[in-house]
Amino acid sequence: MSTHRKPSIRLVLQATILFTPLASIAQETDRQVIWPTSVAVQTETGQQIPAGAYGIVQIQTPRVANLLQLRGVIGRGTAILRSDDNQDCQSMQLRFVAGDFGGDSVSTHTAQPIRLILQSERVSKALARGEDVVSDIYVISSQINDPDADIIIEGGLSENHGFVLNPGTSIVADVFGAATSRLTCSEM
Repeated sequence: MSTHRKPSIRLVLQATILFTPLASIAQETDRQVIWPTSVAVQTETGQQIPAGAYGIVQIQTPRVANLLQLRGVIGRGTAILRSDDNQDCQSMQLRFVAGDFGGDSVSTHTAQPIRLILQSERVSKALARGEDVVSDIYVISSQINDPDADIIIEGGLSENHGFVLNPGTSIVADVFGAATSRLTCSEM
C-alpha cells in the first residue's frame, strides 16, 4: 500500500511544480496595469496631475471678501483624481471656502485662480468618498517639493488660509453624495 502512495505523491508534486508558474503568469495577466504615482498624467481636457500626486483641485474664479482684518474666499471648482484602477481619472465638482486674518479693508473682488496639488492618497480617497477635506486635519505646504505635505498650495492661497473642500455643488450632494465623472487620462 505504501508503494502505491509514493507514485501518487510524486505525481502530485510534479504537477504542482509544473502548474505553479503557469498559475502565477495567469494571475499577472489578470492584474490591471497600474500607473505609478511617479508618472505625471494629463486628462483629455488638458489638466495635468503632476508626478507624485494623487490629484489636483482647481478653483478658477474665487471671490474674496474683506471685513476689516477678516478675509474670506469662496468659490466652486473641480477636483481631478487618479482613479483606483489608474486607467483613467475621476472628476468632481466641489465648493471651496477659505479664510484668514489678512484683511485690511471692507471690500469684495475676484481673486487669482487657486490650484492645490493632492500629494496624499488619504486626501484623494476622502474626496472620492464625498467627505469634506478640512485643512486643519492635513499637512499643508506652499513648498512644491515638501515630502511631508498632504496638500501643496501651488497658487492663489497662502499657508495662513484655513480651508474646506466640500464635494458637490449643493446641499443635495451632502445628502446623496457628489456626482463624479470619468475622464480619459494618459501618461505624459
